[in-house]
Amino acid sequence: MNYRLMFTINAVAVALFGAGFLILPDFVIGQFAGEKYVILNFVARFFGAAMLLAAWFLWMLRDMANAKLQKTIATVLLGYSVVGFAAIIMGMTSIGVIRTNGWVLLVIYGLFSLVYGYMLFLQPKEQKRSAPVRKSKEPTPPASNGQIS
Repeated sequence: MNYRLMFTINAVAVALFGAGFLILPDFVIGQFAGEKYVILNFVARFFGAAMLLAAWFLWMLRDMANAKLQKTIATVLLGYSVVGFAAIIMGMTSIGVIRTNGWVLLVIYGLFSLVYGYMLFLQPKEQKRSAPVRKSKEPTPPASNGQIS
């Protein structure tokens, strides 16, 4: 698994939810059995536009060759996924905003959290272990011309 693939998958997932919130906020909110108010439709559309912007950024950043930048972005996305996972749990349990189908969001945020955590913390260690050991080349002694010194 590499950063380019994860950024692409994340961009597509965010774009799909963003487009849903922007174009059909009643339908998307209805899937989670949320309350339907006029102001909620406006906020959902605003949220959808922000999600589409985030998807666009991720789509553009997937081709960045700088490894340090990719790791920084992955760290930010890990934090976002963990906070999103916690927010969905709060929305499902204590607040009661998300009444049905909340498990879909839990799975999405949970998978992104696990994969980004794996890529940032476990994958580099595995790559170091599986890297072939290079034998150091010792300098060859200079050719002797047959004289003893």
